[in-house]
Amino acid sequence: MIRLAEPWFLLVLLLIPLYLYLELRVRERSRIRLPFSRLDILSSLAKPSRFWSYFYPVLNCVVIASLAFALARPQWGKGIRDISQKGVDIVISVDVSGSMLAMDFAPDNRLGAAVEVAKDFIAKRPNDRFSLVAFSEYAITQSPLTFDHQAMLNQLDKLEVNADASGTAIGMGLAKAVARLQDSNAKSKLIILITDGVNNSGEIDPISAAKMAKALGVKVYPIGVGSNGLVDFPFAHPLFGIQYQRVQIELDMDTLNKIAELTGTGKAALASDAAQFRAIMRDIDQMEKTEYQVKLNYNWSDRFQGFIWIALILLLIELALKLLLIPKLPD
Repeated sequence: MIRLAEPWFLLVLLLIPLYLYLELRVRERSRIRLPFSRLDILSSLAKPSRFWSYFYPVLNCVVIASLAFALARPQWGKGIRDISQKGVDIVISVDVSGSMLAMDFAPDNRLGAAVEVAKDFIAKRPNDRFSLVAFSEYAITQSPLTFDHQAMLNQLDKLEVNADASGTAIGMGLAKAVARLQDSNAKSKLIILITDGVNNSGEIDPISAAKMAKALGVKVYPIGVGSNGLVDFPFAHPLFGIQYQRVQIELDMDTLNKIAELTGTGKAALASDAAQFRAIMRDIDQMEKTEYQVKLNYNWSDRFQGFIWIALILLLIELALKLLLIPKLPD
């Protein structure tokens, strides 16, 4: 950003038209009229003289303008954002068990759809901290709470289905997410729990993990993903490569509803396709708004020196032209 610290000095520019008027008027009155018959000589003298008679006043006007801008003290300001906010700490806990390979969210499988929706959600909340937890038969932290959203997006892109997993530990995935928020001082703390299965593994059951979240004031938004009925599921054929067969995948919405009730978010959401998934995330985004105010503070630095250099160089040019190269000819 650019500003003038002393803009009143620009009033000096009003003197430029007055200067030009007086300069040209004085020159007009001081013209010497000689009774001379050699008009050809006079003409040869008048042409260069007339050019320089206009050149010097214009040059002086540029000098005056440069000095006026220098006195007005132009300043360049570097803006620094001062954010005063009541932020939200959010953990996204994603099921990566084998059932997330189901293709009812075509062209993506369930995990691919969850990743894309989560990335859009993060992009809309630039002032919140995010963490990422992945779970199958066990739970791991993919990213701690961070404002580095690019790092979060990178971790989401690295998520892969654990095809070797023998179970789904929803309780462990929720408990690990609660642990990420244990030391948080944010105004609001929430977990988005994304799963498509039934808890059948892990040392902590989902209800116990939900009670842990409630004790810490953490809200949990459970999202069950998957369409009802049979879905296409990939399997590797020894001769024909990847083939699909119709399978039934169980989804325990009753447990997810109990988690939502315990933590104060009402009822779990069911996403049966990509559009519904995105709508659910939009609703969460609206319900959990971050309150913040942004102020811009500027560090100002003077930049008048350039105008002084312009004026000095022009004055030196004028002096050199008058004394060394082209002496000022009489009008």
